[in-house]
Amino acid sequence: MSEFRDMVAADIGDVFLSMDEFAEEHMLGGISCNCVVQSPTARETFLQSEKYAGYDGVHGKTIVVHVAKDSLGEVPVEGQRLDLDGEILLVASCVDDMGMLSIELHGEELG
Repeated sequence: MSEFRDMVAADIGDVFLSMDEFAEEHMLGGISCNCVVQSPTARETFLQSEKYAGYDGVHGKTIVVHVAKDSLGEVPVEGQRLDLDGEILLVASCVDDMGMLSIELHGEELG
């Protein structure tokens, strides 16, 4: 592995997923791990609702989870059910960027 890749791998836990910064401990797929959980902004929510405007009764929420790849037993795949802190969501996409996973999850919006 290159020196740069080694530094990036070290930075995932030491910087990006540091509990002193943005990361928090969450249960993801039954595994306790440090992640950054992101909800969409108001603008992103509006754009998402525009995307589904033609479908009556379609409501939902989107959550993006950033987690170290080596924290999970396996990489989630599109369509998979994944538990986040006790809430069952569906994986819309999962991107692996040098050992950091960005998992987009969708779920029903109740209320």
